[in-house]
Amino acid sequence: MREFLEHLDKKGDLVTVGKPVSTKWEIAAYIRKSSDTGGPCFVFDDVVGHPGWRATGAMYATPGRVLDALDVPIEQVTRHYLEAIQNPIPWEVVDGGPVKDVVVTGDDVDLATVPVVTHSEKDGPFITAGVQVARDPDTGVHGLGMHRMEVFGRDRLGLWAPNERRIGRARLKRAERGERLEIAVVIGPDPCTVLGACARVPHDQEKYAIGGALLGGPLKLTRCETIDVLVPASAECVIEGYIEPGDTQTEAPFGEFPGCYGGRMQVPVMTVTAITHRRDPIFQTVLTGFPVTEDHLLNWVAMNAVVYSDAKRVSPGVIDVTVKGNYVYEAVVKMTKRHQSEPWNVMSAVLAGNAQAKYCVVVDEDVNIFDDREVNWAVNTRSQPATDVHIFPVMVGAPLDPSAPLVRQTSKMGTDATKPLGAEALRYEKVLVPGTDEVTW
Repeated sequence: MREFLEHLDKKGDLVTVGKPVSTKWEIAAYIRKSSDTGGPCFVFDDVVGHPGWRATGAMYATPGRVLDALDVPIEQVTRHYLEAIQNPIPWEVVDGGPVKDVVVTGDDVDLATVPVVTHSEKDGPFITAGVQVARDPDTGVHGLGMHRMEVFGRDRLGLWAPNERRIGRARLKRAERGERLEIAVVIGPDPCTVLGACARVPHDQEKYAIGGALLGGPLKLTRCETIDVLVPASAECVIEGYIEPGDTQTEAPFGEFPGCYGGRMQVPVMTVTAITHRRDPIFQTVLTGFPVTEDHLLNWVAMNAVVYSDAKRVSPGVIDVTVKGNYVYEAVVKMTKRHQSEPWNVMSAVLAGNAQAKYCVVVDEDVNIFDDREVNWAVNTRSQPATDVHIFPVMVGAPLDPSAPLVRQTSKMGTDATKPLGAEALRYEKVLVPGTDEVTW
């Protein structure tokens, strides 16, 4: 992570804040304003009440910084990510590492020493950039995920991880056997570990190996102090512990990715057994809430990969995809259409697929799907609401949609914004001005 921060600093894309800042709203306010204005990443050198700690935020608050982390141009980002999934690189286990500079265990553990941020107006203090790691009890595979965790006390952390996701499923399996789940929370690993943790892949595939493929070499992992879990040796901080069956507590509200509040549920509680960190640790936080924030952009590439796989399965003409809006509900697919109704197959596959998108727009190969103006232009000039829009009355949808009549059940909409086959070409041709790319001033 520090190498990435140095890279951003050299680019002029990082600002160091020297004045004292509070973990309650103030750090998040910097990130919110940066997200809204395409601003920089921040390192906060003076976090009130937390001597020895620094903090960082807005690390992934622009698409450009996500692309920097992966070292690819935007046109290659989805295929690069899919190649990493298909060609994983196993990790290496090392002794120790910078994350073991300071080891705190037993009665000395106190989460109040860690500068956990309160982000939104009605929130509690939540860890939002932590990568949770737990072994599947059946396969031994390291499950990685990124889920919110509220601080409940000196050694107690809430965890909202849905049961269909890896961490939630591992906890459920242990609970059904009356066993505790050992779990680690990694704060401030390298960006490839974070982006690999976001991958939507089968539960028996190791995400650490996807992170290694994104990095271009094996991740260096080290053993935890009090539990049987491997964690990145170069991380800023690791919180170790376990979840006992039946140990739950009610969350505070939490500003979620649709831009509305979630939380207020009974969630499993992690009992903390150790905190390890660097000598001069940097606490990383991620803002979620009203789109677009770094939380949305962290999921952007992984969701692209899911949409691409679903679309490509039904049509060889699919060229590229992207998600937008809150980076879950909206999908855009670029394709070369060979049959008049082919876009209907594509949108049906995407809306019924693993991405759980609510809206899907299909466009031609001459549309830049990363430019909202061009996508809107295609919808305005190449679709008719009466014939090119299809409503799916009830499907399984994405979580946290406050408009859904039942949890995760929603109507969906697909729009065919492609040119009709055999139509008069000039009617649909994009108007261009030659030489625009060559002029400067």
